[in-house]
Amino acid sequence: MRIPVLFAVFLLSPLTLGQIAPEVLTVETLPEPGPNWFLGKTWSGGAHIFDAHSGEMMGMVSLAKNAPTLIANPDKREIYAAESYMTRETRGTRTDIVAIYDYDNLRTVAEIEVPNHIARLPVKRHLGLLNNGRHLAVLNMNPGHSVSIVDVEDRIFVDEISTPSCAVIMPVAENDFLQVCGDGTLQLIQLDLSGFQQNRERSTVFFNVIDDPVFDRVARSADGWILPTHGGMIYEVSTDDDEILIGEGWSLIAEGEESWRPGGDEFISAHQELGLLYVAMHEGSVDTHHQYGDEIWLYDLETRQRLHRHALEVPVRSLMVTQESNPKLIVSDEAGGTQVFDAVSFKHERSIETPASVHFEDF
Repeated sequence: MRIPVLFAVFLLSPLTLGQIAPEVLTVETLPEPGPNWFLGKTWSGGAHIFDAHSGEMMGMVSLAKNAPTLIANPDKREIYAAESYMTRETRGTRTDIVAIYDYDNLRTVAEIEVPNHIARLPVKRHLGLLNNGRHLAVLNMNPGHSVSIVDVEDRIFVDEISTPSCAVIMPVAENDFLQVCGDGTLQLIQLDLSGFQQNRERSTVFFNVIDDPVFDRVARSADGWILPTHGGMIYEVSTDDDEILIGEGWSLIAEGEESWRPGGDEFISAHQELGLLYVAMHEGSVDTHHQYGDEIWLYDLETRQRLHRHALEVPVRSLMVTQESNPKLIVSDEAGGTQVFDAVSFKHERSIETPASVHFEDF
């Protein structure tokens, strides 16, 4: 016997509701950046702007997941990021761009397409704003190395320069940059006023690629760059016109400390005016250069003497010293926290809750 199915339809009469005020959308403007502000680049594609003095988050820049890093240009009040997109997130048509964000509300004001070769690793020196403030250099890996040059004033892609076996971008002079090469040398690329290569020079071999290679993590000094090796040697490099200058190497590690090594993500930073060098160190064997640091060692670059060893409860993955006269040492730890220290006294000032930062940029 079939049982009839009854459908009940309920008609609701209109209800008298109180008037709901429409939502008012506002666009916030970022205040003038303070002396202790910094950017924390995360794995997820965002970059958070923090005030290290107060610990407050001031804003966030939304980036592609495949964005190696970003650079602030305070003179033009802009932020530059190399970003790579896929139409199906992990596959499909690829488009690489340099995105330009303004300071006021962190919105995108320009997108410049570049060759789809961006090295999509979260390494700070895969992007470099040259010292003239006009040309941005983007490291490519396809799988060979090259560099894309972008004019951020005219908002145009200029050229792709082949740089086989050479990586990292270290701006020098007005419109030049250095690179570390796989044969133990440095390469100097000099650009003309339009951003095209006009000269290329190579140094003599100064490190052994097999026995003690130079990291692709480097630190800017007052007049050049500081290059660490896996074994703890430091080379200070600069240029004089088309001449590459490489100082005599010196060691971070004293006699009896041979088990200590530098390592981590972005583990080295220098205060340019004060001449102070900060390095995350750990005890480990050969090829432990990705191991996070258990201590931070502080050096005087002029005397090459160690001033302090600071032990950490949680290992450090990345660090950066801000460049103002009362600097802060910003530390990303293994647990995902961000710690703020007085960069001279090493007094711990605060912890900031934020998605884990792979590295930091001064803002």
